Amino acid sequence: MDSFWHFAQETLGLGNNRTRSIFTLSIFNELKRRNVIRVGIAYLVVAWLIMQISDVILNNITAPDWVFHVMLLFLAAGFPLAVFFAWAFEMTPEGLKRENEVDRSESITTQTGRKLDRMIIGILTVAVAYLLLDKLVLTDYAEPAAESVAQQETAAAPEDESPSVAVLPFVNMSGDQENEYFSDGLTETLLHMLAQLPGLRVAARTSSFAFKGQNTSVAEIAETLGVAHILEGSVQKANDRVRVTAQLIRADDGFHVWSQNYTRPLEDIFAIQDEIAGDVADALGSTLLGGVSSSPTPVSTQNLSAYDTYLRGLEQQANKSFSSYQTAEDLFKQALASDPDFVDARLALAQNYLYQQGTGLITTDDEVRALITPLLRQTLDNEPENHLARALELTLELALADVVRAKEESQEMIDELRDLLQYIPTQTFIRTRLADALFFGIGKEQESIEVLQAGLLIDPLDPELHASLGDLYADQEKLDDARQSLKRALELEPDNPNTYANIAGIEQDAGNLVASLDWMRKASEVDPRDHEIAWHIGKALFDLNLSEEAERWYGRVQAIAPGSAVARDMELRRALSRGEQTRAMDLARAMIVDDIETRRGAFGNAVISFDQLMIENNRAGEAYELHMQLRPEIANYNEIPPDFKGFILQWTTFNLLSALEDDELRNQKWTQFDAAVYAKDFPWLEDPSHPYHLFGYILSGETEKAEEHFLTYDLNELVADNLDLLKKQLSPLYDVLYADPRVAAKMAERGRQVDDLPEQVSDLMMQSEWN
Repeated sequence: MDSFWHFAQETLGLGNNRTRSIFTLSIFNELKRRNVIRVGIAYLVVAWLIMQISDVILNNITAPDWVFHVMLLFLAAGFPLAVFFAWAFEMTPEGLKRENEVDRSESITTQTGRKLDRMIIGILTVAVAYLLLDKLVLTDYAEPAAESVAQQETAAAPEDESPSVAVLPFVNMSGDQENEYFSDGLTETLLHMLAQLPGLRVAARTSSFAFKGQNTSVAEIAETLGVAHILEGSVQKANDRVRVTAQLIRADDGFHVWSQNYTRPLEDIFAIQDEIAGDVADALGSTLLGGVSSSPTPVSTQNLSAYDTYLRGLEQQANKSFSSYQTAEDLFKQALASDPDFVDARLALAQNYLYQQGTGLITTDDEVRALITPLLRQTLDNEPENHLARALELTLELALADVVRAKEESQEMIDELRDLLQYIPTQTFIRTRLADALFFGIGKEQESIEVLQAGLLIDPLDPELHASLGDLYADQEKLDDARQSLKRALELEPDNPNTYANIAGIEQDAGNLVASLDWMRKASEVDPRDHEIAWHIGKALFDLNLSEEAERWYGRVQAIAPGSAVARDMELRRALSRGEQTRAMDLARAMIVDDIETRRGAFGNAVISFDQLMIENNRAGEAYELHMQLRPEIANYNEIPPDFKGFILQWTTFNLLSALEDDELRNQKWTQFDAAVYAKDFPWLEDPSHPYHLFGYILSGETEKAEEHFLTYDLNELVADNLDLLKKQLSPLYDVLYADPRVAAKMAERGRQVDDLPEQVSDLMMQSEWN
């Protein structure tokens, strides 16, 4: 420490005879004489210019923010050092010396000062020029760029730009778990009412309910959901009284914008809901919505019994299983029996039927149309502007499997549904069906992805949106993205069997049949009543000729859904696997005559299997006559039937005509049929890998194109994803392909790959999880 002070005394001139003379002068004059002030000014001007230039360079090379901060810190630390050296040292003709070592008569500080003045003036000139350039020229270019960035940020994070709120599940304080449906139902009703406020973005139900029972802070919830406010509360229901507390919290600082208690007779629950929604609207209206207050439309009943039953139905429907959908259906019907004008219950029932169609509880288009159409017509006749009812009507039409539509017709329906979505943005089911229609109906894959991504901005924790996104990624063969989305869906909703089944589909697409079957087994454990999951497993086992292992799953399908299209398809595959040709032929013929549903491709498989068996038994003429007998109109090849089953029957007649060796007649009819198909502008015609193109090449005599297509697409499919491909199809039509040595070699190679699969799958079946 002593040595430090000694250095300071020597350097600054403290403690010697000269010090006394310095302090007799003014400090300010001495600072000027030593050019300390000039050095300080020069340092600040240079540092400012360095930071301006660095800011531009670092922004253009997208350097991290900390780089700029470190530079600023170093420049700030350098200022006192510069002043210190200006005071303690002096520039001389011999170089830099300590100031106390320079004879005053030989000092050149005056000349040095003039040089510093010129340098400061020069730097200031450059700085002024830069400021003028930035103000008058660069700003014109920067503003559009900044506007573009702002637009991108708005698109990526709309939650930061608009008033927003999330309604958390109200806590059931009744001490009775059975009253949980009531508190959840109140939450859902309030959420629906608040969503009607113009200009207010409300987080969707699924994301809000994801935090139910969790000890998560308001700030964390708000950040996850991208909202600025949280509405939370509690419900205590006892006998004929109900007490509701509610509070609106500003997320960034935890400030209670509004809070209130409501204690009323139970029959006043509707008035309480109106009051809460109105009070929240007023609170938000004065602070967020520009002073605009709105009265949201309340639930469409005043019948407490109907409302109570409706809430129980919503609780069951949210479980998304076979049994829960059926229970929800009964509850919605009970609610309508209590109040036939209860629109919310009527639309919930209609939507429940669409859910049942998706899971296979309802298997025919005619049945689902007959159940839903009266409900929607009754609503739209009384409320023509009911957006949800019209959206459900369009969703029903787009979901019908047994309809063949031109692309233009589908486009019109999709456009209308897309316009309606802005009024019902939290309706995830509608959104996912719209995405499917865009993707599969008219081939607009990127637009369908964007529809789902927009939904995730509103409802980021909705597993159905993540699962649907995963399915579309899988169809684009983006398997890693698909896995990521589906596994996220599984994290959010671990009890949804459909997600397990969809992951199984991805593994099969990836060629991993063992993993696919194991995921499907997990799906069956989650929902053992879903016979279609058992069908998937049984189908794979029969395709591998593992009849003994398949029997268990065949039996489950028959036990759960006897006589269904899926059960009959399973029986047909069992007979084919066993080599029971006569029985398989009889089963397939009966399925066609009975006009079974198209569920899981059952009708198409029956037609193709029947025709193949009849060709192999030299009975192609009989099969052709059956086609014509069942659907006489398909003889007109200039016209495509309006339904899928008619289209299949018409298309497959060309296999039979080829077996009848009437090439001239066949080619004439094919020319007519092909023109009619292209006139419909089906989106799958744009897919070069579609089997229709292979079919066309063969029938048009373009053998080389047919061979290349078969080798490029069909025989390049992964074995696990198309076990049927090893079976020679529809001879003699495909004989021209099988005669190609390259095809024969590829078929043999695939055969060797398949040989290993039965043993691998048998080993899987031996594991304890399967028994």
